[in-house]
Amino acid sequence: MTLFLRSLGAFLAGTVAIGGFHPFELWFLPLLSLVMIIVMARDLGLKYRIYLCYLYGLGFLLPLLHWSSTYVGALPWLILATGFALFYCLLAVGTLRSRASLVFFPFAFALAEGLRAIAPFGGFGWGRFGFSQLDGPLQEWLRIGGVALTGLVVALSAALLARLRRETLLVFPLVLVGMLGVVPASATTVAEPYRIGLIQGGVSQLGFDFNATPRDVFRRHFEETDRLLGRTSVDLVLWPENASDIDPLQDAEIRGQLARLTREKQVPIVIGAVTQGEAGPENVSLFFDGDGLLQSTYQKRDLVPFGEYVPLRRLATSISSLAESVKDFVPGSEITVHEIEGVSFAPLICYEILDDRVSWDNLEGSNIGVVQTNNATFGRSWQSGQQFQMTRVRAFESQMPFVVAATTGDTALISKDGLVQSRIEKFEQGSLVVEVSPSRPTPPKVAPEWILTLAALVMIGALLRRLSMRR
Repeated sequence: MTLFLRSLGAFLAGTVAIGGFHPFELWFLPLLSLVMIIVMARDLGLKYRIYLCYLYGLGFLLPLLHWSSTYVGALPWLILATGFALFYCLLAVGTLRSRASLVFFPFAFALAEGLRAIAPFGGFGWGRFGFSQLDGPLQEWLRIGGVALTGLVVALSAALLARLRRETLLVFPLVLVGMLGVVPASATTVAEPYRIGLIQGGVSQLGFDFNATPRDVFRRHFEETDRLLGRTSVDLVLWPENASDIDPLQDAEIRGQLARLTREKQVPIVIGAVTQGEAGPENVSLFFDGDGLLQSTYQKRDLVPFGEYVPLRRLATSISSLAESVKDFVPGSEITVHEIEGVSFAPLICYEILDDRVSWDNLEGSNIGVVQTNNATFGRSWQSGQQFQMTRVRAFESQMPFVVAATTGDTALISKDGLVQSRIEKFEQGSLVVEVSPSRPTPPKVAPEWILTLAALVMIGALLRRLSMRR
């Protein structure tokens, strides 16, 4: 096989992997893609394997992250995809013909995914393979070790299948564990069902300037809440991220409207807002009680680089003038739990759902999972569906019900098994009343830090092995 055909095959192998994610969500395609790249690269020298594995990363990330070019042009998308594809060069260490590949390939893959989830600038773990396995036979590994361990198991399964020898049979125990599970009882219900009204107010226009008229966005959510409470009663109203980009703590008109609404209906409300702190703007979740009094504030801790703050601002501005319009938000430093008559939750705001540690830490003090998000910036792209797929995984991981409030979708109730029980259609303005039974979370047993550390040690071992062979 010529190098040209191998190059084309490696790139196409990467594109096969996106089939595991929204809108396709076919769990077996990421596994198949890894088998393909192993077969393409394993009988070549190291520098050619590095080259093919980089093409594999490009083939995966270019189409997967195409949504990032929505309204801002192709250049940021290309930089994002070509930069993060470099991590997949690590797979070259494990694409070997020998049995050593059964050890080195899965850990090389785990290291590649683990590193891109934390670096640079806090990382961007979008499209980790564990997020694609909720509906497949390996799903129970999510409850054992979360997304990180599940990705490692996918890579190990691929390495075993690529051998086409007796070792291939070893994939069946992995599938058996995934189907039957080794995690004992599910989460324990701690209270009666709680009625929550989820508001999807929508925006006047999709795109980068979705909130060019912030009072209109607030009005949409306010009026939808008023209509909901006029026809039924709930224990809590939940608004999405950016529902009020005018600071409700400083703007007398908005604060007055919220106070009147909560007092008249005697219902608490949690809203996503932008407040103006001394150091800069803050992306927050605000809990107002039934008397309209602010009781607690959760400030988003995991900010999006180049979206909520701009690292290397001078360089970023030279690449895209849109960087000038991005104001640097101030990250939160503490986990604040909203305590509301029987339910408690530290919400995950938008991209925080990506981060294993932030997700697990916020859920530790919660008895329901709550996501407040805004996807209007990315229009009708795949972005919101892929993020919603990740939210389903977090519900399954923790064995907790999740509620999601989104400006334009998906606003939904997700069961502790990751199943969508009810939702509002995308881009529709509306409300949804759901009943949630609060429960204690059951986090995965294997921390992602352990997997990343072990993968790094195995890669150091692979390097030492290669050096000794060269000698």
